[in-house]
Amino acid sequence: MTKIFRSTLLIITLMSLSHTSFSQQSGELYDEIVRMDSLYFSAQNECNLDKYASFLSEDFEFFHDKGGFTASKDDEMKGMAIFCGDEQRSRQPLRRELIEGTLKVFPMNNYGALEFCDHIFYLQINDGTEKVVGSSRMTALWKLIDDEWKLTRVISYDHQPLAEIELPGETLDQYVGDYILPDRVVNIVREGKLLRATDITNGVPGWNTELFPESEN
Repeated sequence: MTKIFRSTLLIITLMSLSHTSFSQQSGELYDEIVRMDSLYFSAQNECNLDKYASFLSEDFEFFHDKGGFTASKDDEMKGMAIFCGDEQRSRQPLRRELIEGTLKVFPMNNYGALEFCDHIFYLQINDGTEKVVGSSRMTALWKLIDDEWKLTRVISYDHQPLAEIELPGETLDQYVGDYILPDRVVNIVREGKLLRATDITNGVPGWNTELFPESEN
């Protein structure tokens, strides 16, 4: 075994051990981030905007694989105001739930923690029932600022539909386009196996919602 190969093998082994030792699914830091995750998403599910804003740092940024880049805390709260508005909530009341066993925490040099987790989304029905409609993954950087945990960066990705009925692409494409109403335009686009409708009033996009098929015809 050459000296270079032994050195390379040692580095790879140390990196593997380091990754294993730093990932936490128990302990004080893990419990604290689990608690913060629960509080943060409870505020989101309940549309408690003041509480939701309290978890965000002043330099907050949000990266979403479907919704794009949100560059500031102010922009995030503007988006949440639309998400939690009466019109949006009446069309698509969603509830996020952490998938048990997926949350992992990595300490960040005594100043923060990196969170990885998976979650599923439930669509709340008027009769009080729910159905699973999607899943996604999240990476979040928490920082301890003035003895308070704040979210500074969130990456939400790998959003997947979990609709009970799937329609072929040719069928979905038939519904794509602009629907002109007396006071607004509803734009429908295809996103993979689903459709997304966006309300446009006076040229300004407002609420948007995913459209899930209820039958095959």
